Amino acid sequence: MIEPALYDGEASEGTRRSRASHKAILQAAAEVVRERGYFGASIEEIAARAGTGKQTIYRWWRAKPYLCLELYGLLVPATALEVDSGSLRGDYEAILRRLLKFYRTTPAAALLSGLIAESQSDPALAEAFQRRIVGQRRHLLIDPLARARERGEIDEAFDQALAADLFTAAVWHRLLLGSARAEKRFVAGLLETLFGERS
Repeated sequence: MIEPALYDGEASEGTRRSRASHKAILQAAAEVVRERGYFGASIEEIAARAGTGKQTIYRWWRAKPYLCLELYGLLVPATALEVDSGSLRGDYEAILRRLLKFYRTTPAAALLSGLIAESQSDPALAEAFQRRIVGQRRHLLIDPLARARERGEIDEAFDQALAADLFTAAVWHRLLLGSARAEKRFVAGLLETLFGERS
């Protein structure tokens, strides 16, 4: 069940939202994106399914991508990716498996791939995407690496930023290719590439 916050930073100033309408729009957007994909989803269809006017949507979100940014954040909550298993491999494996589950069971993968594609030609969206998705979630990958260094699992010379970038690149590349096959091999292979063979 989608439970949105009452205020979205991209909304028009002074707009007070109806919680019921806000939730209905996000739920409708999730359904339409699941059925039609990111680029096949239209504001008109989302509004009709939510039982509201499209102008209501445009008062709260400047365009479809900003609605989708908020929806992605709700479907893949950062709190669900906060892991401390006691080992670096355990942390990264848990994060990866949770991400893949979200992408398999919700329209989050379609949202993310669509947002990445649109960001290439829209500087304002690229900035919002960087700030709200990339910037706010990078600590989820950096914190386990910092803890691992404190435990002596990795040395001072280990490039934490590069490891986090490689992890993200591998997952996003998989999404952009629309590949969900061989998930177990993907998880094992990525962890071995980043951290070496399981001891």
